[in-house]
Amino acid sequence: MDIDNLTLAQIVAKLQEAAQNCQCEGTRETIFTARGRDNIVPCLQCEPFYQALQHLEAAAALLKDI
Repeated sequence: MDIDNLTLAQIVAKLQEAAQNCQCEGTRETIFTARGRDNIVPCLQCEPFYQALQHLEAAAALLKDI
C-alpha cells in the first residue's frame, strides 16, 4: 500500500479491507469483564489494523465536521 498517494478515506478503506481479508476473516470476540464489555481481536495479524483504524476513524470524524 503506497500511503503517500492515498487520502485518509482511502487509507481507512484499505485498512478495513486488509482486516476483513485476514486469515481469521475479521471475526471479533466479545468478552464481558468487571469493567463492562471489552472487544478483543483474537488474531495477532489483524490486531494492528484495528488499532490503526481506531485512530484514523476518529481523525476522519473530526475532519468531517470541519
